[in-house]
Amino acid sequence: MSKLTNQATSRKEALKEFLIGLAVAAAGGLMTGISYNSARPGGTYTVFTGLIALGAIYGLHGLWRLIFPSGIKGALGKQKSQSVEANSVKETAAKAEEAEVVDEN
Repeated sequence: MSKLTNQATSRKEALKEFLIGLAVAAAGGLMTGISYNSARPGGTYTVFTGLIALGAIYGLHGLWRLIFPSGIKGALGKQKSQSVEANSVKETAAKAEEAEVVDEN
């Protein structure tokens, strides 16, 4: 499988994860609202904090994967490889200049 196909598949899965997390958190909020509205004045109601937190964490994980489909190491690795390429180009140019100076003498 090509790298682009793999990245597209990863993004689709991340979007699905983000939307499911959003739906779970919204369901927890909706159930909390229903519980609050059905409680009598001064009565008790249930806050579905676990469901809301689970959905939020799952959704944030999906969002993170959308932003960094190859992971944070992949994103940092690209920056690192670009800087390594720039340094190697500079080193090659410096060696070429040294060789020209030696040839002239």
